Amino acid sequence: MPRRLVLDCDTGTDDAIAIMLACRRPELDLIGVTAVWGNHAVEHTADNSLRTLDLIGRTDIPVLAGCSGPIEPGGEEQEGSPEPDTLPIPPSTRSIESAHAVEWLIETARAATEQFTLVPTGSLSNIASAVRADPAFVEAVEEIVVMGGVVERGGALPDVETNVAYDPDAAQIVLDAGFEQFVLVTLDATYRATVTSEQCELLRNAGGVAAELAAEFIEQRIARYRLLPAMGGRAAAPVHDALTIAYLVDPTLVTLRTGRVRVETELGATRGRTDIELDPAVPTAADVQIAVDADAARFFELLLESLGGPE
Repeated sequence: MPRRLVLDCDTGTDDAIAIMLACRRPELDLIGVTAVWGNHAVEHTADNSLRTLDLIGRTDIPVLAGCSGPIEPGGEEQEGSPEPDTLPIPPSTRSIESAHAVEWLIETARAATEQFTLVPTGSLSNIASAVRADPAFVEAVEEIVVMGGVVERGGALPDVETNVAYDPDAAQIVLDAGFEQFVLVTLDATYRATVTSEQCELLRNAGGVAAELAAEFIEQRIARYRLLPAMGGRAAAPVHDALTIAYLVDPTLVTLRTGRVRVETELGATRGRTDIELDPAVPTAADVQIAVDADAARFFELLLESLGGPE
């Protein structure tokens, strides 16, 4: 049986690729997309999610808009993505569902006869709000896979990862919630799973709207990312959010280490930083699995085989 999946996204280009990848894998059954603020305002992330799903013919999957800002009053809102608010995809003919995303998450959990997998790839405001409103929400989640955080300090990677930095208080609530299986896919892993310009050509030549759109989006990302220290001028870019879905399909694609994570929530320059202790000597229930590396070749193979060809 395919794994039931909920994606919680602040949909820009890499979230859109994650959505398409989830829809194209027989191992996964995407039952809903909840939109949250982060890369863009929530009205845009919800609209972008609808556009992506409609483009690949998945009008059966509902999209719900959720939180429009941090869960704590006065929380600092970080600068969003440099990408345009609206993805270059035809508008959807559907409407966003009338229910609030947090209400839908809670009701889906309460009504579930089997656990589902939860993948947040934006700010954690929706998930923290669901946990606050109903602590039993975590019992319906078999595994939560969060794209967020960074282990490396003082190197080429940023010290603060944006998904966590958008709402650090929410991130700490989610870490403390007691999810049965918690995987944190960090920048350390996503920056190892980069896609090159040459691979974009292979993706485009694979045919089909999903592969062509993914190639276009990754090329846009390469134009920006190659200017960052972590890329050293290489014509390549990470596709952060898609790596979470790739992990669900093939867990061996990433290297996991047990770790303990605390988020810096105090106001200041380090707010949102993830303090991560890898391989703690004394395991506790609070430990999570942290992706610290990834197989770039296998990641691209999975993108190519999944997105290429007709819908």
